[in-house]
Amino acid sequence: MQAFFSRRGRVRGIFSHVRRRFGGAPVRREIIARSAPRGGIGVPPSCIPGKMLLYCTLLYYGCVIVRTNLRKGGGPVRTVRRITCALLALLCLVSLAPPRVGAASTVCFTAVNDTLLTLSDETMPFWSGGVLYVSSEAFDGTDLGVYYSRSRDKSLAVLYRQRSVITFDLAEGTVETNTGQSVSGSPIVRGDIVFFPLAAICRFFGFEYSYTHISYGFLLRIKSDAVVLSDAAFIDAAGAPMAQRYARYERAKLPQVPDDPAPPPPDNTPSAPPSPPAAEPQPTAERTVYFAVESTAAAETAQAMARLSAGRAVYLFAPENLDGAEELLRRLASGGGAAALRIDGSGGAAHALAQIEEANRAIWAAANMKTRLVRLDGAAEETVKLVAEAGYCPLSFTLDFGGETVSASRASARILAAADANGGSCSVFLGADTGVSASLGALLGSLRAENCTPARLNEAIITQR
Repeated sequence: MQAFFSRRGRVRGIFSHVRRRFGGAPVRREIIARSAPRGGIGVPPSCIPGKMLLYCTLLYYGCVIVRTNLRKGGGPVRTVRRITCALLALLCLVSLAPPRVGAASTVCFTAVNDTLLTLSDETMPFWSGGVLYVSSEAFDGTDLGVYYSRSRDKSLAVLYRQRSVITFDLAEGTVETNTGQSVSGSPIVRGDIVFFPLAAICRFFGFEYSYTHISYGFLLRIKSDAVVLSDAAFIDAAGAPMAQRYARYERAKLPQVPDDPAPPPPDNTPSAPPSPPAAEPQPTAERTVYFAVESTAAAETAQAMARLSAGRAVYLFAPENLDGAEELLRRLASGGGAAALRIDGSGGAAHALAQIEEANRAIWAAANMKTRLVRLDGAAEETVKLVAEAGYCPLSFTLDFGGETVSASRASARILAAADANGGSCSVFLGADTGVSASLGALLGSLRAENCTPARLNEAIITQR
């Protein structure tokens, strides 16, 4: 072997000889692009790739060595040539085979704490340059308590949570924080949706995340301190919702079937009537639930507000609980929810109105706002009428879980039944904040799996109801 390759010019002519014999045109290497996990097929090469050139070279000169040895021994040279050509032809066919295009793209579900988000290509997480990116949908209006906004000219994207703010300049690719903490990475805009580097965002806000392989692909789960279920328990509990959303996701990708051509004119031969087609499952109707929580302890209320983010609940304050709730009221005034009063109405309308006015003065001093939403406990019908005539909105709820211990599954079933019986929406008083936080995550996950979305109760909705 050493004697064979030591001849002058033998190695130098290897690649040029193979080009002339097999490639025709000069052979060049190509990099096959690989897309993010959610989709795409690599770009096929337009000429012989570099690895094939190496294989051909080794195979060809291996055969030359064998042929030389056979010549010395008087072996069948013509047979060796035929075998060599057959092997080279087979190698060419294998190397130039087109990639499979029928393989399904990798699917990645996204979950926030104990809530499974929607599944779509537009908002699906993806990897780029070894960094996992997640859409703004995972932060805006979810249980993480993070709010997302984008400037009118769409050049700035802002994420903020309590007193931590991070600002991305999408045009310049720079990042600024109000705490001075350095953040690496910059967002990627796809189809007018901003995707953020997940690891950097989690480090800044103190979140955790997991990336777990499941039967449908992967599950990305972003977790804050409000998380209840472990990853294994969440995957088990969300099995049915994931199956439903994956089925809808796959159906949306199927090509539209063209209308059938007009059938030929029927003959006179009697035939059995055709069986009716199987009815397709209808998507679950959209439902809306309006939650209300009584604030009795600032820490417990803050935890409930984190789960019911984006201001999707009403928080009731008794006059005696307003002292020390200044921070909560300011958060409600900035969009964290709606404030309401819980007033003792058993003493008549005059006494109730006096309590309302005094409580509103305290709210105004803390957050520069007032509320018209009032729950009157023990009030007579005449008292409720007079309070409403004074310009306030007395609250009444379809379901009242105050003082009642109900599991998340049972509460979800009752809420769905009440919403179906009331035209697709219902109002629910969950009770005091101290008994709400533990099961709220599981309740929200169960409701969202049935297409039931929390929303904020306001005066317009009360008037319409």
